[in-house]
Amino acid sequence: MIGGTLLAVFLCDWMWWISIPLVASVVLYYIALPIIEWLERRGLDHSKALWVFILGLTLLAAVLGPALLSWFTTQAYLVQEKLPAVLNRINETLGSSIMGMEEEYLWMQEAEVGKKINAKLELFKEGFVESYLPNVVVYVLHWVPCMLLVPYLTFFFLKDAHRLKKLLMRGVPNAFFEKVLLLFHRLDGQVKKYFCGLMMMTLLDTVTLALGLWVLGLNFGVFGIVPSIFLGLLCAVLSWLPFIGSVVGCLVIVLVCVIQSAEPAWLVFWAVILFVSVRLLDDFLYTPMTIGRSLSVHPLVTVLMIFAGGFVGGVTGLLLVMPVLGVAMVLGEIFGQVWFDARLRARYHWGRQLRLRAAREGLSG
Repeated sequence: MIGGTLLAVFLCDWMWWISIPLVASVVLYYIALPIIEWLERRGLDHSKALWVFILGLTLLAAVLGPALLSWFTTQAYLVQEKLPAVLNRINETLGSSIMGMEEEYLWMQEAEVGKKINAKLELFKEGFVESYLPNVVVYVLHWVPCMLLVPYLTFFFLKDAHRLKKLLMRGVPNAFFEKVLLLFHRLDGQVKKYFCGLMMMTLLDTVTLALGLWVLGLNFGVFGIVPSIFLGLLCAVLSWLPFIGSVVGCLVIVLVCVIQSAEPAWLVFWAVILFVSVRLLDDFLYTPMTIGRSLSVHPLVTVLMIFAGGFVGGVTGLLLVMPVLGVAMVLGEIFGQVWFDARLRARYHWGRQLRLRAAREGLSG
């Protein structure tokens, strides 16, 4: 399973323009499917339920989209305006810390550690806005065209998923068909329950973090209700990527606090405390209430696979290694329960011999 996962990550990195949208579409399919099934239980057929869901999603985007776009544009402008000052503040803080360490440790003073670090920071600060920032923007923008495939693929997954499942089942030999169909149905239901729990956990994380940020905003005058919801949702979605996603989410909140506040020290402190508290609630309360720990991969395997995926596939590997590992575990479980069933293998070999005998008799006749 691990070898197959890393090979798949390598291939996905080679074809990132289709692999990333495909995985994202599968995730969105399992997220949207329970809503469509709920509409079907209310009397709508599949096609009407799908279009009602799309209409509701479009209306929600039309209501929230302008406010989020305005806030995001404002933040981008503030980043461009305040970034040099923020870098100067970071440089001054690090410089004072290094000077204090040099006073304590003479070997650092003799090695001129502070002078070398300050030189590197000055070089980075001078070239960040002119060199690094445009490269980051270009790197983000080159993902935009392939991500436009996501809603297209998701729509056809929701519309024709039953046909895709039938197409997959046609490749299963007749002797294994019944058990594979049963296992596929059970695992499909398990994955569906997992994503339903994941959405519930994401909603709880979003509400908790957004409420906390909004309260901090009342005290420090920085966060509004819409930006708080957006940041809470962003951090909740980033937490789907184990460990790394949580770190990135915390850095995003810290960056917004530094940009929006003139004196961000206490705001950053309370924002980090809030973020850590939400993560603890997530680990000890929300996760057992929603997806459960029985569906999780062992933490050691998770960390090793994230580093291995990053080594094999770079950023693409970091994003895809855990979903691909989940697929490999499902396929490995099905293969293990079916292929190593002695009765089913005997049926398969006996059926193959009968077909060969019938073919020989047909040729001789």
